[in-house]
Amino acid sequence: MAKVNVYIPDDLLEQIDADAVALDRSRSSIVQQALAEYVRSRASESRRGDMARAVEIAESLAATWRERDRHPEVSASDYLVGLRRAADTDDDAAVIARILGEPGE
Repeated sequence: MAKVNVYIPDDLLEQIDADAVALDRSRSSIVQQALAEYVRSRASESRRGDMARAVEIAESLAATWRERDRHPEVSASDYLVGLRRAADTDDDAAVIARILGEPGE
C-alpha cells in the first residue's frame, strides 16, 4: 500500500481524529474510506452523465425517425419484444402484424 502526504486543515484533521477514536479505527482507515466513497460517487456521477448523453442521442435520433415511422402505434420496446418472439423467417411486416394482432400473424 502506498503512502501519500496530504495537507489537511487542522479543524478537519481534529474531526477525523475524533471520529477515529469514537469508531475505534485508525485515522488512515477513516481517510481511506472517505476517499473510496468520493471515487465511487464520482464514478456514479460519470455514469449518470453518460446515461443522460445516451438518452439525448436516442431522443434526437427518435425525433428524426418519427417523421418516417410507418407504424407509430408500435413502440420501440414492443417491436423489440416482437423481434425476440419472431421466427428467423419473419420479416418486419410479419413482426408488426403479430404485434398489432392482425390476421396472418
